[in-house]
Amino acid sequence: MSFFTRAPHTPAERSVSTRVLLRAEEEALIAEAAKLSADDESSSCDASGTRRSLSQSGPPAPMQRLVARDLPFHQSSNSLRVRHQASDRTKHHQHALIFPLRFFHWYIEDWFHVLLRLRTLVSVVMLVAVWTCFLLIFAAIYRGIDLNEPDVDCGLGNPGEPIGFHGAFAFSLETTTTVGYGLPNGSNGFFEACPELQVAIYFQMLISMFFNAFLLSFMFARLARCEARAAQVLFSDKAIINREVLPNGIVRYMLSARVYDADSMYPIVEAHVRFYAVKHRSMHCDENRGVRYPLKFEPMRVSIPNDDLGAVLYTSIPTRAMHHIDYHSPILPPSIRKLGPEDGRVKGDFAMHPCGLSLRENDSYTGAQDGLRCVICGETYGTAANLVQHIRYNQHMEKHDDVPVAGSHQELDVDALFKDRRPSRKIARLHKDEGSDKRIDIDKPASPWYQEYEQYMRESNLEIICVMEAIDPIMSGTFGACQSYTMDDIIFDAEFAPCVLSDPVTKQSQLRLRCTRWLRRIFVGRSAVGRSVKVDLDTFHETVKVGEG
Repeated sequence: MSFFTRAPHTPAERSVSTRVLLRAEEEALIAEAAKLSADDESSSCDASGTRRSLSQSGPPAPMQRLVARDLPFHQSSNSLRVRHQASDRTKHHQHALIFPLRFFHWYIEDWFHVLLRLRTLVSVVMLVAVWTCFLLIFAAIYRGIDLNEPDVDCGLGNPGEPIGFHGAFAFSLETTTTVGYGLPNGSNGFFEACPELQVAIYFQMLISMFFNAFLLSFMFARLARCEARAAQVLFSDKAIINREVLPNGIVRYMLSARVYDADSMYPIVEAHVRFYAVKHRSMHCDENRGVRYPLKFEPMRVSIPNDDLGAVLYTSIPTRAMHHIDYHSPILPPSIRKLGPEDGRVKGDFAMHPCGLSLRENDSYTGAQDGLRCVICGETYGTAANLVQHIRYNQHMEKHDDVPVAGSHQELDVDALFKDRRPSRKIARLHKDEGSDKRIDIDKPASPWYQEYEQYMRESNLEIICVMEAIDPIMSGTFGACQSYTMDDIIFDAEFAPCVLSDPVTKQSQLRLRCTRWLRRIFVGRSAVGRSVKVDLDTFHETVKVGEG
């Protein structure tokens, strides 16, 4: 039975602090063993169904992005490079003969949206070809009806002379378009002698009405689609990771990317952003071809803007989306994760298990959720400072009330379980002014502090995908834009260079401004009066080292 669930009268050979530290050391050893056996844990089946592991030896594994940057200005076309494969095991399937058709069943069921994804020119050519085939089929039907009874005057050709194919095609075209050029040979009858011809005309007109309705809706949906609006959403070429210190001394590591909507005159509505982490590892190596790998999109919580409020952005001015690389982040190196929350200040089992949920340490700092718990009484707290104060207060009360040491808070050695971080003079003065606990501060980081992050991201072949979704205000349609960041696109200890500057109206530009304003009113219908700021796209992608800007 664990010491957390033992009865109060059960004797303990060691103090709680000792057992917690020993348990932390055991977990560290288990983590090291798990790292050594990572190949066995990530093993998967090859094409023949044999179990095999991904090779981790040799040079760094190549990277093949899921989201390719195939547009100018370091942008993406918002398409994922994913294909489908039908393995050889399907040849024993009971429907093996029709399996290729079943493979495309998803596209056949959703044929309308599949056609909408084609280029406009290709769609027009295909629809014209279908319409022409429709005319040719009914032209052949009209000619066949007239040939079937040559002695009957159907009104298409002269008696005894059936209509030719060219005349039948012209009649089919006239019937479809309802132009009204008149009947062949000057006849004005209603084809009473040929009921088959009346039936053929009825079905051609019926099909023509449905085709015209489909053509109108298809062209409207094709031209009014909002996915092309994503081309005006710009992402920064680089993502940056910084080390920040909060006023209470807690260390944060923030990943941020810059987003901007180039069409600022018509701001997009309800823009919100998300991050996903994809760990390719060595699956793209030549020796791992055919290996099935458990690739997945791991969600990353967004701190700025707060995803609890929808992670809403206003992108008419370049803005940043930020992710806190905390204890629960999927891109935190395991060597740092095993140290505990708050940059390793908390040891042992004081950290609460997330139970499969995507949590954030920021919520614990602000009291939105409790991430730490006392191993003695089970009280939960958001920060280590509150937990330390709880332990010290109870130690004082239990000592005053002569409570036995065994099984009480007096067994906890705060200095051994929590890092004793002595603040610098500047931070100590700040904490003293704010009434904060001086013991909550940061250790001086190793130089460079991001070495473990960089090594882990390269080993895991990490790809971070930033997705922004919004609503186009003109057509009220939702669209999405995405960008991919690999280790080659991440810069540590840097900031984005400022790219917004003032745009004053000068005497030289006043005449040009008036002309531009009138042209916008004529062609666009509205124009902003005067000027305010402008965005320098030449410096949009630039970054500067911290302390240099």
